[in-house]
Amino acid sequence: QGASVLLKDNRFQNTSTTAPLSLCLEREVEEFDLADDTSLCPPDRNALSDFYDSAKGVEWTNVSLWLDEYTSCCDWRGVTCDDMNHVTKLSLSNNGLSGRLSESIG
Repeated sequence: QGASVLLKDNRFQNTSTTAPLSLCLEREVEEFDLADDTSLCPPDRNALSDFYDSAKGVEWTNVSLWLDEYTSCCDWRGVTCDDMNHVTKLSLSNNGLSGRLSESIG
């Protein structure tokens, strides 16, 4: 009746160990719980995706790699991470941001 997709222990493009961003953001299917798996869906990346949407990212001057399915959020323009791939800094000045900060940013 149902279908399942196994993501654990699989490798994605660019040898990333995270799931594609669109799968991490899937909230429409009630039984789909991948978004809660922090090993496959880093909370920092999900929060930055919310930030992008709330700060009208589609209108930014430079969106290099933002929301790329397979790229670490640490490689997105203006994002700095520590050795554990946790976001430590955003530097997006002069990039046309507007809107409100999302609650997931803090």
